[in-house]
Amino acid sequence: MSRVNRAAGATAAVVLMASGVVVAGAPTASAATCSGPGSYLCGAVKNRTGRTMNFTTNLGAGNGLCQVWNWDGGPGSNPRLASCDQQSMGNGTRGGNGTGVDVDAFTFNGYGYHERFSRVGTWHWRTAGTWTKVRNGEIADCGIGDGNEIWCTVLWQA
Repeated sequence: MSRVNRAAGATAAVVLMASGVVVAGAPTASAATCSGPGSYLCGAVKNRTGRTMNFTTNLGAGNGLCQVWNWDGGPGSNPRLASCDQQSMGNGTRGGNGTGVDVDAFTFNGYGYHERFSRVGTWHWRTAGTWTKVRNGEIADCGIGDGNEIWCTVLWQA
């Protein structure tokens, strides 16, 4: 085997192992792991768009409704209409590991947006008002990109 082939194989193995660790290490959403100040593994959102973002901290309860496309979290499609209380925010961050505030899902009610899970994930278009679930320990980082559109990457928090 040539040196180039061995190097390419080793690089591919490292990338696959690293991505497997991220997927295997990300817990599913559960309010029990984020209960009270100082709790760890809380979902979060970061809005850098200059537009109003909507989020919920009580997905599955509340007086409003959220149409979630990925009820199980992550990039797999499993749509569900769920109870929730919607909150809105401008630029800033809500929730996050160690804060005791657990954001469960987000959307932009006035704008469609692109989302992906991980920096190398595939981009998907979500229409205005479609909710993306954020699992505990993940943060959805949203900014403005190509075409003056909203681009959100969901990442495991460090």
